[in-house]
Amino acid sequence: MNYYDLITSRMVLDTLLYTMSELGKYNDDVKSKIKDYELNIQFSVEEGPVEYLEIKNNKIIFERRKKAPDYQARIHFNDPNTLFKILRREQLNFEQLKSEGKIILKEEPKFKNICVDLMNLALPYSNYNYGDELTSQDDYLLAKTLLYGHLIGFQEITEVDENVQIEMKGVNVVIQFNVINGPQCYFHFKDGSFSGVMDVQYPDPNVTITMSDNKSAIALFSGQGNASRMYLKGDIQIDGDYKDAMKLMNLRELVVEYQDYVRTKSRSSVKF
Repeated sequence: MNYYDLITSRMVLDTLLYTMSELGKYNDDVKSKIKDYELNIQFSVEEGPVEYLEIKNNKIIFERRKKAPDYQARIHFNDPNTLFKILRREQLNFEQLKSEGKIILKEEPKFKNICVDLMNLALPYSNYNYGDELTSQDDYLLAKTLLYGHLIGFQEITEVDENVQIEMKGVNVVIQFNVINGPQCYFHFKDGSFSGVMDVQYPDPNVTITMSDNKSAIALFSGQGNASRMYLKGDIQIDGDYKDAMKLMNLRELVVEYQDYVRTKSRSSVKF
């Protein structure tokens, strides 16, 4: 698997599984699907990432790169292109994909269709182009998912990209993101490394970036909005060192490049 496919498949899979875990908190359909279930689900990509979801106590738990001792259901994508192309769909026929050899789908009989149902419920949140049709709760979840996607993007890129590591050498900056009536998180760039935490207000960040609402966050983090124009309109407010904020915005372009790579691959000639 090439460099771009490896990084983007990690970003896509992690964000999709995070979406499922968040849907378990807010979505009634998902809550009913997982009620009284207890199982681990393995999700994997050929020569790429392997991740797990745990369903327990009526919750969906996702911890990035945490291994499970065993699993009762599995979805394996035989190449990253199949994973990327699911982002263009709102519903998938997994039995067809299985018969065509694009995925491996295994479930214990008592857990039949749980993987498919969760994937299909999460897929619409991977399509960033229909935000106007979303409810306020969906806006919140999509903004949170996109914010998490950038967090994971920075995590992956700073782990493997030497140019980014060199550029961030000696930098120690905490940037807090707050969306009014929406999610929050902070990014910590420290001497070439990166860490980030969702749902937390850092006590003393160097920069706080506040977005006026969830739709503004969706526009910014999906790449549909222009950060400079949004700042001039007042949709984005920056408190703290403006230079640190601009450094983040420049690095954000790297994440957008990976997002664009996924979109290009998802529109390729490979068909389902």
